[in-house]
Amino acid sequence: MKLIPSNHAASFGQTHATATSLADALLLAKLGHDLRALYTDVVDEPVPDELNRLIDHLSPTDPEPGQRG
Repeated sequence: MKLIPSNHAASFGQTHATATSLADALLLAKLGHDLRALYTDVVDEPVPDELNRLIDHLSPTDPEPGQRG
């Protein structure tokens, strides 16, 4: 089990940037950029027909009870 130091818990949600939080933010930004670049080709592909049929099958055609206008 990972323990959270009390000083970390007390600073949670504060807006001032520390060296660690700035480094974490930069690392996350770089990671996000690299992941977007890696998966650009996949995201740009059309959705396969089989997946579209499954989505259509799972999508409700009638409103849920109590939702009728």
